[in-house]
Parts: sequence; structure tokens; C-alpha cells
Amino acid sequence: MTAEILQIVATTTATVIGAVGGWEAIKYFINRDTNHRKAEAEADSVEFDVLRQATEFMQNQLKEKEERFAAQTELVRKQNIEILELTKEKGRLELELQKYRCIKAKCPHREPANGF
Repeated sequence: MTAEILQIVATTTATVIGAVGGWEAIKYFINRDTNHRKAEAEADSVEFDVLRQATEFMQNQLKEKEERFAAQTELVRKQNIEILELTKEKGRLELELQKYRCIKAKCPHREPANGF
């Protein structure tokens, strides 16, 4: 009796496997771990590609900002040099003006004479 039940189960299983696709079903069950690893590897590949693209985008933005910063820094340095030169010229002119400025009110030797 058990042999008959075992034979019926084996026949039913073989019939189901044959109906489902036979050899393809057997290959699926044999290779399901490999197929799972392949699917994970493909998913990881897509994820790494997205991360690589994001990294490249960020690096390009950083490079552009560094270039703008360098240009602005150069401009600030040029303006600082110009300010220092103008400050020196102002000091020189004020020193030269002190030679001609009288402290006395209404000094006749004052240049320019303006009554102060």
C-alpha cells in the first residue's frame, strides 16, 4: 500500500513538473541561489552606477565653485593692492599739504588763501 501511494505521489510530481515546464522547472530549482545572487549583483551594479554619477556631479560642482572662489579671491587681492596704493598716495598728499597749511587763523601766507 505504501508503495502504491509512493508511486502515485511520484507520478503526480512528475506530471506536475512536466506540465510546468519539466526541465526548466528543474533548472529553476537547481539554480535559484545563483539566480538570486545574479539579481543582487545587477541591483548593486545599478545602485553603484547611480552613486558614481552623483559623485561625479558633486565633484564637478565643487570644481566650479573652487574656480569661482579662486577668481573672487584674485579680485579681492587686486582691490586690496589698489586700496593700499591709494592709502599711500593719500598719506603722501596729506603730508605734502601739511607743508602749506598754516595753523594761524587768517594767515597771509596760506596757500590757497581762504581766510581761515
